Amino acid sequence: MCGVRAEKMSLSVREWTCTGCDTKHDRDVNAARNILAAGLVVTACGADRGPQRGAVSRAGSRR
Repeated sequence: MCGVRAEKMSLSVREWTCTGCDTKHDRDVNAARNILAAGLVVTACGADRGPQRGAVSRAGSRR
């Protein structure tokens, strides 16, 4: 994976090809991986941990 983010797309689009590296992605598989990763973070660090896009830290700065 190259890290390129896809534009917003309809939920009816189940597979897409990355414009950066031509890798084919399955949205259901990706969702399952994200859920697994979040569960592992909760298991290891507690429920109040994990990546949160655009969240404001306790110090008041953006992460």
